[in-house]
Amino acid sequence: MSTATPEPKENMGRPEPRLDARAKVMGSAKYAADFPVANPAYAYFVTSSIARGRITGFDLSQAEGVPGVLHIMTHENRPALGEFKLFGQGGGASTVKPPLGSDRIDHDGEIVAMVIAERFETAREAAHLIKVSYAPETPTSGFDRQGAEIVEASAVDKKHEDPSSGDADAAFAAAPVKIEATYETPAQHHNPIELYSTTCVWAGDQLTIYEPSQFVIGLQHGLAQQINSEPGNIHAISPYIGGAFGGKASITPRTSLIAIAAKLVGRPVKLVVPRDQGYTVATYRAETRHTIKLGAERNGRMTAYHHEAWELTSRSDNYAVAGTKIAVAMYATPNVKTKIHLVKADRNTPGFMRSPAEMPYIYPLEAAIDELAVALDMDPVELRRVNDTDKNPTNGAPYTSRSLMKCYDEASAAFGWSKRTKAPESMRDGDWLIGWGCATATYPTQLAPAVARVQFSPDGKVRVQIASQ
Repeated sequence: MSTATPEPKENMGRPEPRLDARAKVMGSAKYAADFPVANPAYAYFVTSSIARGRITGFDLSQAEGVPGVLHIMTHENRPALGEFKLFGQGGGASTVKPPLGSDRIDHDGEIVAMVIAERFETAREAAHLIKVSYAPETPTSGFDRQGAEIVEASAVDKKHEDPSSGDADAAFAAAPVKIEATYETPAQHHNPIELYSTTCVWAGDQLTIYEPSQFVIGLQHGLAQQINSEPGNIHAISPYIGGAFGGKASITPRTSLIAIAAKLVGRPVKLVVPRDQGYTVATYRAETRHTIKLGAERNGRMTAYHHEAWELTSRSDNYAVAGTKIAVAMYATPNVKTKIHLVKADRNTPGFMRSPAEMPYIYPLEAAIDELAVALDMDPVELRRVNDTDKNPTNGAPYTSRSLMKCYDEASAAFGWSKRTKAPESMRDGDWLIGWGCATATYPTQLAPAVARVQFSPDGKVRVQIASQ
């Protein structure tokens, strides 16, 4: 017999069936693009074929000749937009660069034109007939490339801190056992089953927007900034999300374009971004590089932790993943030194993706600790046990709870860690080599002001409404 949920333990609530599960499985759940609107027009983007340079002209003659084309928007005729503030820096935008704002191209796949037509197929056909002329420049694609600009995160973001304590350089130099290694994480893109979509409907100065959003209040307020409206005039609808992973948290450039397009043509406008364009008109996980130095006593107690990181971002935005605050909180290391650099290149701006800071920053730390365990000839679980802590090593803040080693103990017992042999290729199951490893994972508890509406009905039902996915 199999069960869908585990038996609840002392720190777990009782599992309850999701009321929306049947609707999703049966196909009756309405996602953003599924909502019917009266007499919609359809949008399709044209994206740049160069990664850096300028637009020198458009040939729209063939596209404008396609029956059913209502409007073609470029930087030459785009209506005015308001301010774009980055998510977490006073706004909800994925980039501070407004779409179709100038002839400047900052990355491959940047939106350079938008077709509005009676039918989706018409908009797509016309978009493919638009000819764009460019004055290309040599782009910088990433790390170690000529033209990359490196800035310190602390210099461009007043809120950023590089946590430190003690004298990590001296402690590392004096440590009897030490390792130094460099690790990298690649760019990773969101590919949710539900594509990025936006539908905008105006009624006077009131805008209804159907868009999959992980932050509908942020969508409401951020879009108001971008289109020079009031938040109270915008009604954001997002009852279901078909996968997001962080890609539907901030407001991508598409949203404001569809809002102003709907006002321009005087009717609802629908956009569903095709899969290939989703790689460049939305965010993704930034590429990162890390140099880790760990020093330890021969008994395994760590004495020094130095973590220097480089993160790839766009020319226009100072987006930082910034995960050193989380990494330094993992183990009891008295001497800590961290530094984060942003590497600005000709790429679209990255953003949140599933444990945005934890994945790229905890991975190199955990890999380095495993390498330290090898240098110490010590069991990697015991190395983590020796360095377990009940407070933050850099500021002394006590943790309200800490169950890391209890997790390791239960996992060890569950699959027989004590039977593990550490020599490479020493464990087999017939023809199969068996590898057993361990790593710590973490995610912070984040608190913020919130509002909920709760309604009790006479028949005993309770309706709870919150603005969260």
